[in-house]
Amino acid sequence: MITISGLVALCQIIAITHATIVDVEQGASRRDITVIADGPRITAVGPTASIVVPKGARVVEGSGKWLIPGLWDMHVHSAFPSGRAMLALYTANGVTGVRDMGGDFGTISRWRQEIAAGTLVGPRIVASGPYLDGHAPPIPHFEVHTADDARLAVDSLAKLGVDFVKVHSALPRAAFFAATREARAKGLFVAGHLSPFVTIEEASDSGQRSLEHLLGFVNVCTAAESIAFAAADPLRRIVFNRCTSRDQRPVYEHLARNGTWVTPTLATAWEFAVLPKHEVPGDSLSRFVSDSLRDYLVQIFDPPPAMPADGDVLGRQMFAKRRTLVLALHNAGVPLLAGTDAPMRNVPPGFGLHEELLELTRSGLTPAAALRAATFEPARYFAALDSLGAIAPGKLADLVLLDADPLADIANAHRIAAVFTRGRVYDRAALDELLAAEIKAARGLHGSAAGARSPRE
Repeated sequence: MITISGLVALCQIIAITHATIVDVEQGASRRDITVIADGPRITAVGPTASIVVPKGARVVEGSGKWLIPGLWDMHVHSAFPSGRAMLALYTANGVTGVRDMGGDFGTISRWRQEIAAGTLVGPRIVASGPYLDGHAPPIPHFEVHTADDARLAVDSLAKLGVDFVKVHSALPRAAFFAATREARAKGLFVAGHLSPFVTIEEASDSGQRSLEHLLGFVNVCTAAESIAFAAADPLRRIVFNRCTSRDQRPVYEHLARNGTWVTPTLATAWEFAVLPKHEVPGDSLSRFVSDSLRDYLVQIFDPPPAMPADGDVLGRQMFAKRRTLVLALHNAGVPLLAGTDAPMRNVPPGFGLHEELLELTRSGLTPAAALRAATFEPARYFAALDSLGAIAPGKLADLVLLDADPLADIANAHRIAAVFTRGRVYDRAALDELLAAEIKAARGLHGSAAGARSPRE
C-alpha cells in the first residue's frame, strides 16, 4: 500500500451542494447530492435535503453539474526542464495525482513538500526515482547487468525512500528477476517496461504490477498485414511491435487472473504513427511548452528525418491494431490505467490525460470504463481505496466539478467548473489564471508561475 498524504497548509470547510455525483466504480450517478469536506477529507455525502451545511462553510453550487473523484495520470515524468512550473497544468486540468515513472527523486521530493505546504500548485506525486536499465539512457537510472547489480540497486532505492521500483526495456533476464524478488522483500511495487528477455506472463507472475506502453504485446494480424507491418521503419516496429496469427486471449486471461495492470499510453503512441511532420492534437497546446523542454525532448526522442512514402498510412494501420489490442485487454478483464508519458509532444501535462481518455473510448471502451481507468483503478493499484477512487466520507476531497456528464461523453471530463484538492477550491476563474500564468512562464516572461498562483478563497 502506498500512503497518500493529506497534509495541507490551508483547511476550510467546503460544501458542494445539489450536485450529481458519479460512482466511478459502477459507472452510475446520483442526483441532488451534497458533499461536505473539512480540509483535505470528505466528512459527509448524502441527499441535499438530509445534509446540514456547517456554518461558515464555503458553499459551491453544484446544480446542473457532475462531481467526480480527482483524475490520475498514471505515467508521467516531472523532473525535466521547466517541470516545476508545469506542475500547475495538472491541477488546471483536474489531474490531482500522478505516478512519476522516472526522474531525480530528490527534486521530486522537494516539489512534493512544496505542494503539501501550499507554496506550489501541483498534484500528489507517487514516484519511482531512478529506474533500472541495462544501458545508459539520459534519464536518472541505475545501470544494471547482473543479479547482484539489481539487488544493490533496489536496496539503494529502498534507502532513498522511493514509492516503487521502475524497470526499463534493456534489463537482462537475471537482473529483472533479481530486482522483482528484492523489491518484494523490501515491500515495494515493481512497474515499468517489459524486458525483451522476459515474457509477458513471466513478468506478471514475478509480481510486476503494471506493464507500460503495450511493449511486448503482439498484434493479431492477417497474413497481408503481417507482410506490410514487417516492412515498417525500425522506430514503428519498436513502438507497435510485430504481428502474429496466434490467438492472444490466453495471454490476456493470464494477466487478468494475476491482476496485472496495463497502461497503454495510446495518445503518445499516436505521435509515432504519424511521424515526423504531421500535426498531432497536442500541437495546439504548444504555447504551454518552453523551448528548453522542446530541446530536451529532441535529445531523448530524436525522430528520423524522413519516413517511407506510405509511412503515414502504415503508421495509422499499426496504431489501429493497438486500439484493437486495448479493447481486447479490457474485454478479457485486464485492468487498465490511464497514463500519458507526459510531457511528450502530444501529451502536455494535464491536457494529455484528456486525450488519453478520448483514445480509450476510440478503442471501444465506454466513457465509464475510460473514467474508471483514471480514478478507481489508480486507487486499486495503489491499494489506497481508503483514500481514493470514490466520493465518500473519509476519502480525500480531491474532486472535479464538471459542467456536463462524463458518462455520456468522456470529452465532458474536460469541461471543468472547479477543482478541489488539499482543502482548496480552484474555481473556473482561478483555473484560467493558472493556465494564463503557465503560458507566460513558457514564454519566459517571468519565473515559475505555479508557485505564485492562489486558489479562490
